[in-house]
Amino acid sequence: MCLLLICYHLRGIFSSPILFQDYAYPADELMPLSCRGRVRGLEPNRGDIDDSLGKFSLTLIDTLDTLVLLNKLDEFEEAVKKTVQDVRFDNDIVVSVFETNIRVLGGLLGAHVMADVLKQRGERMQWYRDELLHMAKELGCRLLPAFNTTSGLPYPRVNLRYGVVSPLSRTGTESDTCTACAGTMILEFAALSRLSGDPIFEEHARKAMDVLWEKRQRGSDLVGTVINIHNGDWVRRDSGVGAGIDSYYEYLMKAYILLGDKVYLDRFNTHYSAIMKYISQPPLLLNVHMHNPTVNVRSWMDSLLAFFPGLQVLRGDLKPAIETHEMLYQVTKQHNFLPEAFTTEFRVHWGQHPLRPEFAESTYFLYKATGDPYYLKVGQSIVEKLNTHARVPCGFAAVQDVRTGTHEDRMDSFFLAEMFKYLYLLFSEKTQLPIDIDDYIFTTEAHLLPVSLSTTQPSCHTNNTVREPQAHKDDLFSYSCPSAQTLFPNNPTFAKTIRDSYKYLTGLGRTQQSSPNLDSSFMNVPIDHREGSSSAETPLFQMVGDGEPTDDITVPLVFLFSKEGATLTAALQEHHNVDVLLESSIVLLQLTLPKTVNRGPQAPTGPSFRSLDQPRGECEPHILYVS
Repeated sequence: MCLLLICYHLRGIFSSPILFQDYAYPADELMPLSCRGRVRGLEPNRGDIDDSLGKFSLTLIDTLDTLVLLNKLDEFEEAVKKTVQDVRFDNDIVVSVFETNIRVLGGLLGAHVMADVLKQRGERMQWYRDELLHMAKELGCRLLPAFNTTSGLPYPRVNLRYGVVSPLSRTGTESDTCTACAGTMILEFAALSRLSGDPIFEEHARKAMDVLWEKRQRGSDLVGTVINIHNGDWVRRDSGVGAGIDSYYEYLMKAYILLGDKVYLDRFNTHYSAIMKYISQPPLLLNVHMHNPTVNVRSWMDSLLAFFPGLQVLRGDLKPAIETHEMLYQVTKQHNFLPEAFTTEFRVHWGQHPLRPEFAESTYFLYKATGDPYYLKVGQSIVEKLNTHARVPCGFAAVQDVRTGTHEDRMDSFFLAEMFKYLYLLFSEKTQLPIDIDDYIFTTEAHLLPVSLSTTQPSCHTNNTVREPQAHKDDLFSYSCPSAQTLFPNNPTFAKTIRDSYKYLTGLGRTQQSSPNLDSSFMNVPIDHREGSSSAETPLFQMVGDGEPTDDITVPLVFLFSKEGATLTAALQEHHNVDVLLESSIVLLQLTLPKTVNRGPQAPTGPSFRSLDQPRGECEPHILYVS
């Protein structure tokens, strides 16, 4: 399928009655199996998932700026009119502050920006008088009561009509929130302040970011997953880049890009150094304990971390982005989609796939950074799998279990707001778009905010912060917003040489090859020193080199866990031509391979041990040689 056909295919889906005809509107979401809208209170309660539904035509608002990118400008103008005429926020309903902010407030702001651009061109939207911005400010004011806490961290939920403290609110009893929930407000709230001239929104969002920064673990510079909103104590101390934390890191980086405040970049770089030191185990990203970051707290990953390669592209750190993305692609090849969670052996941990867009997002950013057509093929595979495994007569249905392919009567608004946007942009040329996409930053919901806000709308005077001295060592990208196109100008070979090391992680596509007749004199066999470890019980790991070509390496290398290593060492006691180096962390066996079957009578009769006599420091390993 050529690029043009894929673009037309994606645009054609928006011409179907998914959004604007009788199936769903004015409901918040489409139920694609039932072919009707999901109205909260009329359908069985789904728990926290329903907190994103507020009887405010969620999918309509979340998709407005996508219509502009698809050049469906008539449909956009009509959808804006529907929003202005029909949507109301004075609803007695409890909603997620996080979801309402990124989907509805972000959607209104992105659509306002697009409407203003089209109006300035004089071609359409001449009737528009900032109605979407006024609606955004009203909604922002309805979210503000959530910030009425001792710490400044917001409540996770708010009643749109009654706020938090009112007896009628049916909320306000919560004591905890996730890090991402509190730390993913600054883009939308700051944009609202700068577009409306009211500093209160940016003030509250910045305060929440300040609290999270102050509460980081100072030894590791990591944050936990759940925090108490009243006293700032950590409730869950596991730290990663996936669910519960993900967009906090994203918004630190993007707040610098959007607002021009280097405090955010300083904080991001500090966290990023910690992530790459403790959490990144290429190509894996594994959760650790924030107070003891050398300890992995689980042996599985969640699909939300798929956004992280895209964030690494924004920073200009392409190598680990390519590595993790390739790992994720291999998982999708094995299971069709990314399961909600999968193990370090790439088996399904949680089988759901609610059509999340994060993998498509990172694919888009990697293609723009490298120019490698490989990522177009990845994008094409996403489109094909959606059509094959998720398309139903009334839309696209979430996959209940990737192992069985069964569907769920669910199509979240982010599918149209993010997934379609990133896929369309992946296959589009810049000249095909009605705006210059480089003039905007994507929110975590892929809404478009203009980077000119940092200069045309200066920071409110109460939002100035003092930059703190940073202990970490700066690198090439520490204080820049690098152009990946300049750093890596359309060099597909760059990405390919990195990817090739991870092509067969899951075992798919590997061809069996006979071992070459090695004429080497040595074989290095590292053995895990942890007693009882075995390949059956230990997560996948990678031994990392220096990134240089390996063509000149001729010494075979095999890693063994303790259990398998014990079997080998016992067997080796029967042989004579073995040198063994024992260290505190590994046992390194140097096997002198005979070039003849029998070396003759000079062969030693058995191994002998001798200890090194030279003095050693307190922390140095005790070394024994076996000859």
